[in-house]
Amino acid sequence: MRALPFTIDNLNGGFMKLEGILRVKEDRLLFEFHKKDAVLEAYQSDLKSVEIPLSEIDMLELKKGWFSAKLILHGKSASSFKDLPGKDLIERVLKVKRKHREVATRISSNLNLKLSEKKLQELDGDQ
Repeated sequence: MRALPFTIDNLNGGFMKLEGILRVKEDRLLFEFHKKDAVLEAYQSDLKSVEIPLSEIDMLELKKGWFSAKLILHGKSASSFKDLPGKDLIERVLKVKRKHREVATRISSNLNLKLSEKKLQELDGDQ
């Protein structure tokens, strides 16, 4: 599956933004990103990597707009996204350009299918 370029806006009171890529590796999400200042884009942090196990994700939601899309990741707990900067406690909103919308759609549907299968397996194991 292809990597998905994304941004997270409005960090640090709107003065910073995060630019990165999302890759799906087996049973985890791999984020590679750096922070930039949103005003002049003069400052840029070092590249960082964060892995989030799929077991920490509750669901993915894709909202399409005219010029971009938003891939919303919903975590199972407050610690799900502790290493990935964002303004919400249990969700991260990844802004995706229109040209990458197809990749976001594939990632969202494939991961939601995997998450549903895991939930069904858990239910079968309980009975």
